Amino acid sequence: MRVLYAHQYFGTPSGAGGTRSYEMARALVAAGHNVTMVCASAERSATGLDGAFVRGRREGQVDGIRVIEFALGYSNADPIAVRAWRFFVFALRAISVALSERYDLIFATSTPLTAALPGIAAKLLRGKPFVFEVRDLWPELPRAMGMRNPLALGAMSALERAAYACADRVVALAPGIRDGVARTGYSRERIDLIPNGCDLELFDAAVQVRPADLFPGRIGANDFVAVFAGAHGKANGLDAAVAAARLLQERGRADVKLLLIGTGSEKARLVGEAEGLQTLVFADSVPKSKLAGLLRGADMGLQLLANVPAFYDGTSPNKFFDYLAAGRPVLINYPGWLARTVAEEGAGWAVPPGDAEAFAEALIAAADDRNEARRSGQAARALAENRFARADLAAALVRALEGVYTLTRRPRLAPLKRALDIVASAAGLVVLSPVLLLTALLVRSRLGSPVLFRQVRPGLHGRPFEILKFRTMRDAIDRQGRALPDSDRLTPFGKTLRALSLDELPELWNVLKGEMSLVGPRPLLMEYLPLYSPEQARRHDVRPGLTGWAQVNGRNALGWEEKFALDVWYVDNRSFLLDLKILFLTVLKVFRREGVSASGHATMPAFTGSPATAGPVEPAARSAKRAPHRAARS
Repeated sequence: MRVLYAHQYFGTPSGAGGTRSYEMARALVAAGHNVTMVCASAERSATGLDGAFVRGRREGQVDGIRVIEFALGYSNADPIAVRAWRFFVFALRAISVALSERYDLIFATSTPLTAALPGIAAKLLRGKPFVFEVRDLWPELPRAMGMRNPLALGAMSALERAAYACADRVVALAPGIRDGVARTGYSRERIDLIPNGCDLELFDAAVQVRPADLFPGRIGANDFVAVFAGAHGKANGLDAAVAAARLLQERGRADVKLLLIGTGSEKARLVGEAEGLQTLVFADSVPKSKLAGLLRGADMGLQLLANVPAFYDGTSPNKFFDYLAAGRPVLINYPGWLARTVAEEGAGWAVPPGDAEAFAEALIAAADDRNEARRSGQAARALAENRFARADLAAALVRALEGVYTLTRRPRLAPLKRALDIVASAAGLVVLSPVLLLTALLVRSRLGSPVLFRQVRPGLHGRPFEILKFRTMRDAIDRQGRALPDSDRLTPFGKTLRALSLDELPELWNVLKGEMSLVGPRPLLMEYLPLYSPEQARRHDVRPGLTGWAQVNGRNALGWEEKFALDVWYVDNRSFLLDLKILFLTVLKVFRREGVSASGHATMPAFTGSPATAGPVEPAARSAKRAPHRAARS
């Protein structure tokens, strides 16, 4: 697969910016794919290229990644009009690449929102599959930060909706981002939650450097050092650090130091505000490769943002995951998913926003109990390894892109498959009409009305539809009015219908309407949708079927994990010949009456979620294996 990867701020560990795109691109290369990265020069990023720009462009190979870099320049300290212009110019240059390069799929990542434009152009003008990664919600976040220009907000909203309309799949970096995308009407089943992650190998290889050695005279050898490493902009809310540092100095706690590393539009003002404070030290940005050693030598990481509710569940800051990778406890000054994670795992301290007193008290508590701080740091490192390892997250992204590519590289199959569905379902309804009529009469006489069982099930991309089946159970309830277990309601007559699959025949009408297909993963219950892992949710990338690969490989005798793995294998390997094979094997299975029920159950036990998906953080980082090819059992 040839991937065109568009990220304006792409950077390697030799720069001071985030390295998510670099690590994700390397994972794609390691998986055997070709990656072309389209990016622009920026103040804090180092792309790995050092050749001269020719007409504002240079390109070369960086660790197996082909990089195309435009000489645009960007700084967080630039006026907003200048930054907006550079966003627009980069989008135009990236569009020119998207319309001229050879590739199979385009993956565009924000911010800014204009990063979606090359993906939109590639989708509309060249028919290329497009995956959009959303790092911030626009226009929600600018509006929350105080933007009031109706024209700008309206343009952002229009671009946002155009991006989602064109995207084959969306990658969200935080739970709030995923929810915000879903609120626009985009199918939640097509959203992968893959947060930022921890570069464990980079931090493990880094040589520990004590801040006292880098800042002699300003930081003492025994000082407790809490580090903030990132942009010094309005959104970062670093006035909270200045206020806490002032309280520390007033209390005579010069042994507790706040070290703020980075640049940004607010830095000059902050330095002025902090004049005379011995508890606060400012430093310029350093490359991530060096920052890793500095964080390992510090005592705590500071995760700070302005008190904007949109940030609470809608951000996934690089610095937070760097602190975890370094094994440092985290102090976070706003609520949300990261604060909940820190509290639940004992990986640091969470304080209320705007509460300088609580901020300072937390620093003092950690400084006075270094053993507790070390225990919290160990919990932070465990969190990094178990739930936010970059390798696992990168594997999840690779699977998502491969899934989209697999779905879109067979454009000729869909019309042929749909034609077979229409012809076969129409013919089946006509030819089997005597069987349908006789079965309906028997259901009416044995079980009463209604004859048909109707239930809302998830279809293509999780969209609900009403499935039709013949009833096989009695309407038996207990004294509290609750339905009895399946084993008590399923009659011998119903068992016979299920064994012969006669109860499924009305679904031919669902197939004719286009809600189902003859072959595909079976439609399960709507309440299962939020329980799927991202890999399992891919079973909804095709229409559900009357029969499927899992049905001819064991049906209800299989466990849920095995069944879902077979469903996803079908999604990745489906073909016209495979569908014919499954239909033939289905007939054999029906005659042999195999796999009608799970062991110890009348039908199939309820799905309650996969063990690997448990926990409060979305399971984007799960290392689920790709479903293997499995020969049908006869």
